[in-house]
Parts: sequence; C-alpha cells; structure tokens
Amino acid sequence: MAETKATEDGSTSTIKTLSLSSLLAKEERLLKQASRAMPHAFNTCTYDAPGGYIRQAIYLCKTCKGPDGRMGKGICSACSISCHADHEQLELFPKRGFRCDCPTTAIPINCTLHVGGKAEPPNDENVYGQNFQGRFCRCGRDYDPKTEPEIMAQCLACEDWYHESCLNLFGRTDARALKSSPTKGRVPTSSPPPRSSEPPSSEYEYDDDEEDEEDGTKLIPASGYECIICGPCVAKIPGLRRWAGTKGVRMIINRNSKSPTLDSSPMKASGSGAVDFGGWEVLGEDFTVMEDPTATAGATATTSDASSQKKRSASPATQLTEEPPTKKFRLENGAPSTKSSCRAPPMNELAQRVFTQLDWRGKGGDDALEVTEPDAVEGEGDIFLSEGWRERWCRCDQCLPVLQAFPYLLEEEETYVPPEDPDSKKSLEELGLRALQTLPRDKALDSIRAFNEMRDDLLAYLRPFAQEGKVVSETDVTAFFDALKAGERPPAPTSTT
Repeated sequence: MAETKATEDGSTSTIKTLSLSSLLAKEERLLKQASRAMPHAFNTCTYDAPGGYIRQAIYLCKTCKGPDGRMGKGICSACSISCHADHEQLELFPKRGFRCDCPTTAIPINCTLHVGGKAEPPNDENVYGQNFQGRFCRCGRDYDPKTEPEIMAQCLACEDWYHESCLNLFGRTDARALKSSPTKGRVPTSSPPPRSSEPPSSEYEYDDDEEDEEDGTKLIPASGYECIICGPCVAKIPGLRRWAGTKGVRMIINRNSKSPTLDSSPMKASGSGAVDFGGWEVLGEDFTVMEDPTATAGATATTSDASSQKKRSASPATQLTEEPPTKKFRLENGAPSTKSSCRAPPMNELAQRVFTQLDWRGKGGDDALEVTEPDAVEGEGDIFLSEGWRERWCRCDQCLPVLQAFPYLLEEEETYVPPEDPDSKKSLEELGLRALQTLPRDKALDSIRAFNEMRDDLLAYLRPFAQEGKVVSETDVTAFFDALKAGERPPAPTSTT
C-alpha cells in the first residue's frame, strides 16, 4: 500500500509501505525462489571429476580475463557461486566435453574449491565457441537475459543458441529482425525444449498460455519438436543431411518464386509434406512412420505422397504421443540390421537443394547468382526433430556407422548434476538452530542471551511506532542496528505519518 508523507517544502510525496505480515510473506517467497535457484551443493569444483572433460552446466565469467586481457573461459556451477559470486556472469547452459577453467592459469583468481590449491595448466581439450565471447546465434548478437525479447533454442550438435526468428520460424528472410515478445530471456534447452530452462526468478517466469498464443504464429510450434540441429552442423553430418526434410525431421524453406519448376506441386517432387506459409514451407510437416520398413526403400515418390496425404493428422501432437510403428522392428542389443532392411526414407529433393545452396555459399559463391538459379531454394538447413527421433534412425550396416561417430544422436547424453544440498529446503530458523547446536555450551548460552537482549531492545524500539501509528522506514531500522553495534542506546523514532 502507499502512505502520504510531508516534505520540508510543505509538499507531499507518496511512499510505498509494507505491513509486517506482507514483509514476512515476501521473505518466505524469496527463500523458496533461492531454494529453487540453487538446490545443489556448491562445495566441489568439477575439475577433478572422473574423466575431467564432462557435459555440465557452464558459466562465462565476464569479469575474469586471461593473460591476453580477453574473456572467454568457462566455470562450473559450484565455482560460479563459491569463487565468482560477485562477478558478472552469463549462463551458457550445458556444454559437452568441458572442464572447469577456474583452477587453471587461464583464470586470474585462485579457485577456492580445487583440491591441492595450486593453479593447473589451461584445458587444451576445451572448445570455446562464440558463446564464450558473449555472442550467440548465426546473427552473432550479444545476449542479455533481461532485455532479450526472443525465445532461443539450443542446437543439439554445436550447443550454440539460436533465436526463433533466425531459425525462420516466423517465415522471415531477415534473420536479425526481432519479434517482440512479453517473455524475456526465455531459453529452452535442447532436449526437450522445456518450457523451462528458465531462470528461477519470478522476473523471468512465463505463462504456458502465452506460449500457445505465440505458437499460432510459428511455422512449427514449440510443442511440435523435441530439439533442433542447426544447418551448418547438419551439413557436416551426412547421416543427418540425407534425412533432412523427411517425416519427423522438419526443415523450413522458401522456394524461389522465379522458379517455374519449384512453384508446382512441391510435395510430389519431394515425397513429403509441405505447408505453405506466405512463401515459406515446412518440409516433413505431416509426421508419420512407415509401418513396413521394406516398403520405404522400394516405394516410389507417388506412393509415398499418397500415403502422406492419407495419414495427415489434424492434431500432430496427439499422433506424436503414439508408439511409433517402427519400434517393433528394433533389433535386440542394438545390433545393426542388414543392408536389405534399410529403413532410411528417400531423400527430400528440396532439402538437398538447400544444402547445395549452402555449399555454394560456403565456397564463396555469389548470392546474387544463386537466387537466379531455377533450382535455388532459400533456407538455413536447420532441422527440427520430432519426439522419439532417436528410435526412428535406420540402423543398417550403412547408416549406423555414420551415426555412431556422434553418440548423442543415438543415446541421450549424461549431464553432470551437482549433488543436492540437504540444507536448501531448510528455513533460516532451522539452519540457525543447527548452527547453534554445534557451538560449545558456554558460547551457545552467550549467543542465546545476546539474541534475547537484541529482541527485547528491538521490541522496545518499535513499540512507539505501533502506539503512534508511525511508519518504520529503512532509516529507522538502520539507525537501530548501527546503535546496537556501537553499544549505544537506539535513537528515538523519527518517522512521521
């Protein structure tokens, strides 16, 4: 509520006031938020974890700079709290194969958690992408969770973060065009896109209803994919490249309007579904799975298209929750199937043209010449993987070795999670009483006596405020404790109504 207070010049000003019950309720909420934000123990640096280089949550310390005067090193969650709590940090979320840099000479402070205490040599096996310079996405923008207006998604392969507009989810040609959103700094993780990773503070909370409204403006709703892999990563992995644009491996494209060939019947040309979105389309939109794996290899484009039309569902989310029919063909012990039972679908012609375009661009081709080519297709090559995508890969003796080179494509990775702090759910009173029990008896009695004296003095100091209906200001509380520290008598109340 608000109180009106007279100023020295005779005017009045409105100040916000808070009742004691409201203050206690607010404190309880803050304690619960702190418990959710830091439920884990932060007394062990992961530098000495078995294996050393592990997948774990990483933070960029912007304050600490290396010998060259540049930032760009990562620290584990424990060091972010115990060693860098008063530094400017940026959460990068999980990074695979990363070892904490805090105990090394690359960080100019001494790690307080490292066993042994001495500075270690730099971690040569760590990979430092643009995220470690505070830049994200193909647009290379800096990220500030308090001002970033867009939702971002993490690439499963390179683990960089991408804006939804840069993924062309809104059908934009300008990757730097921002979509204004009431949700700030919302960063879904890679698998599944949480409607989470979600900073614990209420400042960053968002409503699922808002997400549903936003999904209506996207080519692929957030609920329609489990994770993404960016175009550059897809282009480097042949096993992914050949699946791009097929059912359950969606891709967003924009066909060249000058191309008479591509303007007609894209679904018949590719053998997969495409949804028109003002010039932009989603390849592999109608997600279905062939019941007969041998039919996939032998089916013609016409047959595949007819099957797609027949199995199109008005509710893709419902269809995705069903048991994929191909699961009954999974082989025991993960053994690869034979050549004759390859279940990989025919390659999507339009998707492959996107990669041809990207290859041309990567070799320094002239963009102006590219778009005039009759077979040109615009797109970034990003793929959006539907639920259960790992179970649908073909594991024949040709397809499986390509995927095995990237284990995260076959099995979900283990991510290090610090042990839970048993004290995180305890109240301040419980923690105080437990600490009191650890003291010697005479010191414990002295502490209890001092606390009771402070309580009595505070009650006596606040009593006139209650009797006269005066507001207790921050200045009044500060004055009381300053006097207490100096061993003086607390001053008389000065607040006015």
